[in-house]
Formats: sequence, C-alpha cells, structure tokens
Amino acid sequence: MKLELRTTILMLFIFTLSLVGSLLFTLGTVNYYSLLSASSGVKVSYFPPYFELLYIVVGILVFTGIVLLLIRLHLTKIITVFFVFISVLVLSEFFDILLSPLLNVIGTNVIFISLATAILLTIYYFKYADNMSRNVVNVMIFITIGAVVSLALGPIPALILIGVIGVYDYIAVFVTKHMITLANGLTSGSFLAGITLAAKKQVRRLALLGGGDIVFPAVFINAVALSYPIGVTISVFATAVLGLSLILFFGKKGKAYPAMAVIAPLQILAFGACILVRFI
Repeated sequence: MKLELRTTILMLFIFTLSLVGSLLFTLGTVNYYSLLSASSGVKVSYFPPYFELLYIVVGILVFTGIVLLLIRLHLTKIITVFFVFISVLVLSEFFDILLSPLLNVIGTNVIFISLATAILLTIYYFKYADNMSRNVVNVMIFITIGAVVSLALGPIPALILIGVIGVYDYIAVFVTKHMITLANGLTSGSFLAGITLAAKKQVRRLALLGGGDIVFPAVFINAVALSYPIGVTISVFATAVLGLSLILFFGKKGKAYPAMAVIAPLQILAFGACILVRFI
C-alpha cells in the first residue's frame, strides 16, 4: 500500500481529521441528547448491555455476506439502493445534531430540515459528486456512525469490538481475501466504500482507506473519551494514527493491508498501558 509522499500525508490528514470530527460529534451528541432528555423528562441510556456488541458483530458478518453475494451476482444496483437508504438515514442524524442548536433558537423544524438536507446531499453524492466531494460526504457519514456506535457500546465493549475486527480484518485480507473483493466491488459502483485518493503521477491508481478503518478506531476513541481521563484518549488516538502511518510508510507498494489488524492491537496496548499506570 506504499504511496507517494503527497498522497500518504493527505490520507493521514483525512484519517486524523475524521477521528477528531467523530470525537467532537460524539461530545455534541451527548450534549444534544442530555438537553433533550432534560427537556422531555425521558431518560436517555448510552450504554446498553453487551448483546449490542454481539448484534453489531453479527450484523457486520451478515451484511458482508449479502454484499459479496450481490457483487458476485452483478447486482450492484441493489447495493446502491441500500447505500442510498443508509446515507439518508445517517446524514439526517448528522444534520439533526449539527443544526439543532441554531434551528431550535429560530424555531425551525429540525427533523424536516435535517431530512431534506440529507436527501438533497445524497442525490448529489450518487448523481453528480466527483471523487473528492464523495470523500467529504463519506467523512460525514463515518464520523456519525463512529459516534452512534460508541454511545451504544461504551469503552470495554468497544475494546472487544476492535479486537474482533482486527482479527477479522487480517483473515479477510490475507486468508479468505474476500475483503479485497468487497472493496473492488464497492469502489467500482456509483459510490465509495471509504476514502479514495488518486496518486498524482498515476491517475488511474487509487489509494483506498476503508470506512471501517476510520469508524472502528473512532468508536474506541470516542468511548474512551467519555469514560477516562484525557491522557488515555490521547494515547488511543495517537496509536490509531501511528498504526495507519506504519502501513502507509512501510507497506509494500500495490499490496492491500488490513489496517485494523495493525491499528487495533496498538490501541489496545496503549489503553492497557494507561490503565496499568493508573494502578501503579
């Protein structure tokens, strides 16, 4: 996956910006639902039981299997319809949280404006957007998913999740290699499965960072930020960036690498070291 320096730095910048954005969005979401709970009298729970973790893992496996089957059957239009629905749903949540402070002040219907904006942006994404514009929308989607999942799990389930995903990513890329098929199938459609950058001197060659490689590190960072001191958050944040940096700078050119297989262990080690230090 070794890239030219310009592309590598840009990819790291987008990755880092996405993690920061997801963390800020998580804090904003907590504040939003706390205010909503206080005004409505309805208690909002952020940390459901561990079956949520099982639900997410099983959902990922089932979703991957279905998408792979549709790719092999050349039914990518069905995948596109599904992604249109998901995009509208996630972007609606994004704008709901982002615009609610302003729209509530002026007395505008937040849900209607958020949904309408999400629909218009989704139409633009699938019909008119260029590669970089799609990257921007993808980042909005990834930071929202990272925030929502982190609030659903909490820190320890999130740690288990990235551990499972790290092992799964390694198997999916190096053993079964179905993740490569999945990435190729998705990026060849009318949407992107992650962040893609064209090398300056090789326009046809794309560098792809999968959406999960952004979402899952963000989930753990966000969950840790809500429950532990800032030093722990900085540690798991820095090791996520370090993990991707190792792949981008030292990976072999043209070879696919499972980013989570590197990022997850580093984040877990950093978290464990911080917890150990607190007890010494």
